[in-house]
Amino acid sequence: MPRSVLPPPPGPAELAALPIHVVVRDYPETLAVLRDAGVDVPALGGSTLAEAVPEPGPLLDAIRAVTAWRADA
Repeated sequence: MPRSVLPPPPGPAELAALPIHVVVRDYPETLAVLRDAGVDVPALGGSTLAEAVPEPGPLLDAIRAVTAWRADA
């Protein structure tokens, strides 16, 4: 059975513009990172990462780090 192709991690600007529910749907490994950062995923699911977090830079870096393995898959 062929292995499914996983989407690579997007760049920081694209990631910041995605709604949180899309980030979690496409990159489920990010759920723990978001929760650890105090993001209320159910309440803020329709918000973009840039809207949901006052200073999204560190969170974007953490999400990109946890999804970096996809670029090698």
